[in-house]
Amino acid sequence: MRKKLITGAALLALLMNAPQVSAEDDVVIFGGEFEDEANPSKPQKKSKPVEKPAPPKPKVDEPKEEPPQIIQQPERQPIADEPKETPAPIVPPPINQPPIETLPPVEKPFKQQTETSGRQQERLDEPNTKSEPFASRRSILPPSSLSNNTAPQQNLKTLKPRFLKLAVDDTYTYYLDKTSVQWKRIPYLANEYMADVWIRMIEREPRILNDDMAYYGAENFRAEVASAREQGYQYSPEDLKVLKSQSYVLEHYYLRPKTKQIQFLCELEVFGRPQNAINERAYDNKNWEYLVPGSVESLIYEATIKIIGKSKATERGHMTFIDMLDEYARIALN
Repeated sequence: MRKKLITGAALLALLMNAPQVSAEDDVVIFGGEFEDEANPSKPQKKSKPVEKPAPPKPKVDEPKEEPPQIIQQPERQPIADEPKETPAPIVPPPINQPPIETLPPVEKPFKQQTETSGRQQERLDEPNTKSEPFASRRSILPPSSLSNNTAPQQNLKTLKPRFLKLAVDDTYTYYLDKTSVQWKRIPYLANEYMADVWIRMIEREPRILNDDMAYYGAENFRAEVASAREQGYQYSPEDLKVLKSQSYVLEHYYLRPKTKQIQFLCELEVFGRPQNAINERAYDNKNWEYLVPGSVESLIYEATIKIIGKSKATERGHMTFIDMLDEYARIALN
């Protein structure tokens, strides 16, 4: 009885899950094996095995991809009353120092005021040494030491005066540079010469220079004086006065004593030493100018001719003793 119940339950389950079959399919009757056992004389029919359908696969819910979410962190607000840690001051160990009263007092520069022509003029006893481009190698000397270095000495040979004063006007003082005087033959004339001279013009009231220019001029002046001393010479006081003025003007002239004419060539503004490359107009016979009485050119001409003379303005003034013997005595020694 129990076997029949089990067989019936299994058959009911198969009928509920199995698909419907057509009339053409062979109908298998379950439970026939039990009847065959009771009637063994009946031939048994082989039944085809019934294939069980595969159970349906459970549906798995696939996770959906969600876009990444940006989590914003709350900004930290500064705490107003947050205490700040301040390091404790480091106190150096005490040093044994003498009391303040025993230290020598520091002398400070003071200003001295003097009245000159109704105006107040301030002078500092100590020089002003501010930081400037040349302050690292600048040596400021007092006036006394500068005068001692440039003063004439007895063991040195004094040179002949180089600069001779020619004229003075309201702006300049004119000096003749005697070492630059040359006599040149006038072009296209065989028996006439002209004087080639340079005139140095120094301002009577020189302008105030900045510290760098003043330092450069002072160093150039000291170098020129020291170069003469190394050779055993020294300048006269008049020449030192002219050389000390490093800012000046140079003028170049031709002087023609025979006709009392002057020819201007060029003018240069110089500080320190002039450059040798200059632009000046060439000699031209049309550039000779007659002197205007009372002009600066007339004063320069008259004073210069008075110093250098007129003897070398002709061919005879350039003849040597041998040339004179050959010209006048008809004695040829060469």
